[in-house]
Amino acid sequence: MKGFKIFIPLIALTLAGCDVLESGDKLNVYTSFFVMEDLAKKVGGDYVNVTSIVPSGSEIHSYEPTTGDIRNLSQADLFIYNGAGLEHFINQLRNAIDNPNLVYVEASQNIELLSNDDHDDPHVWLSPLNAKKEMENIKRALIEVDADHSSYYENRYRLFAEKFDDLHLQYQTMLLPGVGSYLVTGHAAFGYLANEYDLVVLPIAGHDSEQEPTQQDIANIIDIVNQNNIPYIYAESLTPSDAVLTVVEETNAELEILYAIEGLSVNQIITNEDYFSLMKDNLFALAKGFI
Repeated sequence: MKGFKIFIPLIALTLAGCDVLESGDKLNVYTSFFVMEDLAKKVGGDYVNVTSIVPSGSEIHSYEPTTGDIRNLSQADLFIYNGAGLEHFINQLRNAIDNPNLVYVEASQNIELLSNDDHDDPHVWLSPLNAKKEMENIKRALIEVDADHSSYYENRYRLFAEKFDDLHLQYQTMLLPGVGSYLVTGHAAFGYLANEYDLVVLPIAGHDSEQEPTQQDIANIIDIVNQNNIPYIYAESLTPSDAVLTVVEETNAELEILYAIEGLSVNQIITNEDYFSLMKDNLFALAKGFI
């Protein structure tokens, strides 16, 4: 009996690993920033090596590709980026890379974009249903490049599509239309989330988190917050919050964190946060205004 107990786990490990490709056989995938990396890892599973060119903690809006990025992409199979104007460097990158076999995947393709001040809002992933569409676009690209594992990618996508639908239902349930509907944020990253759940978004600054609002912008927001007794002001991670703190100091509102999920902090990396956990954190923060 002792020998039998020893060999069962060894057999189980062998069977569990028999369908996994060797590292050299995996698709070499690069992405523009964290959300694209997370979605690609989830749907690609065992058959992809995924790396983001923008390090966590860096700002995607102002990132400039390095010579190392160009060298790595010259050996890659796919480059997955959000699109909708987020990666201002995409044309520069295409011109610099010598890799005719590299497949470029614009994850936001066929998603209806919101516009503000004649600029498309690129933050489509902050709607769970849009993020699901982005994962579907990534899945299609993986199947195009690696048709032998199409069933695997399809099954992975269906698994996570259910998670996106569940997350969407949680948002619908906890964010009742017309209750606590004002959403005051540091910059205009949350238009798709607001549009999906009937929120009125009041950004202090524009789409670029490094854009500084004017004193008049700040004064206007302070007036709206005071007139409507808005209970919370939301600051985003990775974003300077001086303007947000000014609004908080001049009103009775409290400060809360709402993640644009453009990157991870050191602590979030240590605790292994992902798209779903951060979007649930966002939901709980938003729900405070609906109680």
